[in-house]
Amino acid sequence: MLMLVLFGVMLVMFAIGVSIAAGMGLSAAAALLMLPRSGLEIVPQRMFLGLDSFVILSVPLFLLLGEMMERAQITGRLVDFAQSLVGRLRGGLAHVSVVTNMIMSGISGSGTADAAATAAVLMPAMRQARYPVPFSAALIGAGGTIGPIIPPSIVMVIYGSIANVSVARLFLAGIIPGIIMGGFLMATTALVARRKGLPPGQPTGGLPEIVRASKRASLVLVTPVIVILGIAGGVFTATESAAIACLYALVLGMLVYRTVKPSDLPDILLRTAIISGKVMFVFATASIFAWIMARANVPQQMASLPFLADTANPWMMLLALNILLFILGGPMDSVAIVVIVTPMFMPLALAAGIDPVHLGIIISVNVSLAMITPPVGSIIFVICGMTGVSTWNLSRELMLFIGVLLIPLLIFTYVPEVVLFLPDLLMGPANP
Repeated sequence: MLMLVLFGVMLVMFAIGVSIAAGMGLSAAAALLMLPRSGLEIVPQRMFLGLDSFVILSVPLFLLLGEMMERAQITGRLVDFAQSLVGRLRGGLAHVSVVTNMIMSGISGSGTADAAATAAVLMPAMRQARYPVPFSAALIGAGGTIGPIIPPSIVMVIYGSIANVSVARLFLAGIIPGIIMGGFLMATTALVARRKGLPPGQPTGGLPEIVRASKRASLVLVTPVIVILGIAGGVFTATESAAIACLYALVLGMLVYRTVKPSDLPDILLRTAIISGKVMFVFATASIFAWIMARANVPQQMASLPFLADTANPWMMLLALNILLFILGGPMDSVAIVVIVTPMFMPLALAAGIDPVHLGIIISVNVSLAMITPPVGSIIFVICGMTGVSTWNLSRELMLFIGVLLIPLLIFTYVPEVVLFLPDLLMGPANP
């Protein structure tokens, strides 16, 4: 009965247009009234405890880093760098959009921000080159799904704080999967380019052009190196790395490129505060939701289900996890999914011998796909607003890319060595 109230009220809230954060908070409050010796005073207590984590402090800092880099107008430098690498291929601008998103992923940690920045620079050029607008918009949106995978990743920070897993290992584990996802998108783009007769890429200057573009973008490309190597090398924590990266971005924007003025800082901080407030509100209300499920013994009840009870065969558990996450990806926010699903599956995964880092990448890839899954994928709304493409047309074009990205998801799920190779190589096995 408790679960019926919890999920029933939440679905009703979503159906009448209540925001995800408020809907989960109201459904949690309704469920609390059914628990013995529980009152509504638990709501603010659990919201505070959910956010009371040093690791979570890095989330607004990474969001600030993305805002700083966007205001510093660094996307154009990254586009030029990507153009020098893959611009000569047929459908060159389409390939450039994927590579640009991959590079942006290593800076902002937000798929929505990456897709928006790439669309702002490349969509006018793709329109001028007569690329199909819905296809172009969908490809840029699909490229944004790499944002939560290639570090830094806000989703991984949240998962690490909940599961008590090393953020450094998660960041390293996301590098190869992110590159593979980009490779699948580029392979699909090459096939579509031939079928649709997309224009051939513009000739580039070869190696000298690559060197020139690399020099122009070199200072920007240092940002992910600072974050990843700093954390992996034990020089500083994820939160400290985010703060240092923000300081580096401030120096680039104000002193090197001089595209950020002191008068821009209040607006940058205000935008970051608004976005951070939305993310943290979802995280806080989802924390109450997850706590109630724990009180209702949902993880223990799930462990008794036939396809989850056999810990000797974890492939069924992983399949069930992927199906559940794909279903939740349509109506729910990615942060909420991580906060709710992680406590449910973590005990089952540990009992089945699944590495927590491996589990974190599976969840991260799923919630990244949720950003382009209709009807409420965050990237869908952003791209539609920027390009003027209707939600229906964009969603129809996205189906191809969602289907393609399910292939690497299955690879990451059932070949854990792909995920664990880098963290085990650079940091040693987690359980030697």
